[in-house]
Amino acid sequence: MSVKSFIISKADKLKNFDYGDCSGLHTIDVNMWFKSNSLTPSSMNEIRQYIFEEWLHKKICSSKTKLTSGFNLVIVYDNPTDPFIDLLRGKILEILEYEFCDVILVD
Repeated sequence: MSVKSFIISKADKLKNFDYGDCSGLHTIDVNMWFKSNSLTPSSMNEIRQYIFEEWLHKKICSSKTKLTSGFNLVIVYDNPTDPFIDLLRGKILEILEYEFCDVILVD
């Protein structure tokens, strides 16, 4: 099986988001995590990175039922980097036990 995940920069872009033939969207707002923790990606140290990864893991785990029933995952994050995309793809594949994860950046 495979899963599609999308990364968008702002939550208000969800209004115009075309999610095609899937059952719906499940959103994880990374921007809000940084804002609520008064952090930026550049201010992350090893401990904060670990806490962030555990939070992301927990969010994806709590989404598992929706994602396996046909929902697409949408990550709201305005600073996606290659390491972040690799982390996201790895977490999704680990948790959902899928063979492939397509991560699509949406303008």
